[in-house]
Amino acid sequence: MFRRPLMLAATLTAGASLLLTGCGGSTQDPKPSGEITGAGGGEKKPSPSTTGEPSGGTRSEGRPVLKTDKNFKEEFENWSSKDQKTNAVLLDGKLQALATNSAIFTSDPDAPEVAFYNDGPALRSVHEWVGQFKNKGHTLTGYLRYYKPRVKFLAENYVSLSYCTDETKAFSKEMKSGKVHTTEASAKSYVLYILGMKKGANGVWKTDAMSGERGRCTA
Repeated sequence: MFRRPLMLAATLTAGASLLLTGCGGSTQDPKPSGEITGAGGGEKKPSPSTTGEPSGGTRSEGRPVLKTDKNFKEEFENWSSKDQKTNAVLLDGKLQALATNSAIFTSDPDAPEVAFYNDGPALRSVHEWVGQFKNKGHTLTGYLRYYKPRVKFLAENYVSLSYCTDETKAFSKEMKSGKVHTTEASAKSYVLYILGMKKGANGVWKTDAMSGERGRCTA
């Protein structure tokens, strides 16, 4: 089964603990944002696509192009808000997840998108995790759903973002043989993630801490 990193949130401010009561709830006035699907190339050479720019807050130029794969589909359910500040956080949280998978598709832990959306302990953890895929010769396949996002502003330039993932249909695949590594779905297939995010000078909310707990979310 596909496994995202369950990173130690050593720098995540204590205020984020308020989110640990569960994954229920959503951001202010959420509305569906649609699906982001894989497109273009094959398993080893996925075609690049641009995922978009913030619709609220400071707009950052020069965002790296993220790679997708036609064999891996990602859906962000109710992943927007009428509040511009909240919406900017949600977008950068989404792009952080997509950037991690982009680096996996190209087998490049040092891909520019990794450092663009991560910093500190989160950057080191994502780098190591992508490296594990590279060393094993694995990529991603299947379908991954992100849902029930919730944003909490903890300071002027620091927030926590929690969300759930449904990993029941997301798997790792051997690039050479095409073998898919699957396991049966269980309660542990639903994961609660909490991100600590700080706003940089360029307006991007970068993830500097991340933790996850399996079995804390439901379908």
